[in-house]
Amino acid sequence: MFQFETIIPDIPFLLVGVPLTIGLTLASFLLGTAIALPMAVIRIARTPVLLQVTVGWIEFFRTTPPLVHIFWPYYVFPIVFGINISAVTVVIMALAANTSAQMAEIFRAGLQAIPKGQREAATVLGLSPVQRLWYVTLPQAVRLIMAPSANTLVSLLKDSSLAAIIAVPELMNRGQLLSTDTFRPLEVLTLVAILYFVLTYPLALAASALERRSRAAFRTF
Repeated sequence: MFQFETIIPDIPFLLVGVPLTIGLTLASFLLGTAIALPMAVIRIARTPVLLQVTVGWIEFFRTTPPLVHIFWPYYVFPIVFGINISAVTVVIMALAANTSAQMAEIFRAGLQAIPKGQREAATVLGLSPVQRLWYVTLPQAVRLIMAPSANTLVSLLKDSSLAAIIAVPELMNRGQLLSTDTFRPLEVLTLVAILYFVLTYPLALAASALERRSRAAFRTF
């Protein structure tokens, strides 16, 4: 029988994991985004050698499960290379790599949606490639990039629960510990699901609003 009142005193134990869940998500998203932009530029510019490396990176991380990206460095690095990496660092690295592959394609689509004439006009004005990207193309592409980026952030927040598998004490891990200690997995995991909903639903609403705005922005080009 569902007895939610039995775990009410343990809610603070779960809430302690929320800041780490948010921290893992934001750190992975920011690092992944920082990696993604140069990769998107390389794909558009079709720079020799770097293009092959970039495409290989993107396709690998887009077509393999995030759980593999977490397990591999956590278990293989100590055995093969003698390198021990903290569980939190492994999760951030793995999720950032996965995010970079998604965000690189989002950046590429957004940058390529900007009319070619604007880039040509910037070239005529004597702007360097970096200046064209920074002052002309990227500011306009941001309006198109924001909605899919927000959706990626929502997915990333949910994927952060994979950190529980290597005992990172975030929300999901604390839920597993609590359900084991209380023998109330139904109540505990229901509460965990509610907390994830509270965290992700505002982001999902923001993503929907941004998507509507991006469609309007696209019609102005």
